[in-house]
Amino acid sequence: MTKSIDDFFAAWTQTDADTRVALISGAIADGAFYVDPRTEAPMTDVVAMSEYVGMFAKMGMPVTVTNESTTLNFVRATVQFGAGEKSQNGQYIVDLNADGKITRMVGFAGMGVA
Repeated sequence: MTKSIDDFFAAWTQTDADTRVALISGAIADGAFYVDPRTEAPMTDVVAMSEYVGMFAKMGMPVTVTNESTTLNFVRATVQFGAGEKSQNGQYIVDLNADGKITRMVGFAGMGVA
């Protein structure tokens, strides 16, 4: 698994704001952006990202990167939110820089339509 992606999603389980900011800051490159189906626009600010994922941390929901596939510096990550019958999967397309930091992450709900 990719450390920056694991660290980014580890932030989703942290109730402490400073810990979330540290994990996200360590995972993303300067100028990186994040977007998923629940965001209104791409986020580029670490504090805004931390506040956004902090909403999920308050729910006490486990968040786990379950699969990754890589082509060059692009990663497709499958992430499980929650556990048991109430869990939901999402997929993320992640661009990494030469240092392995996230430069762009685009999330999608579910696993797509066949």
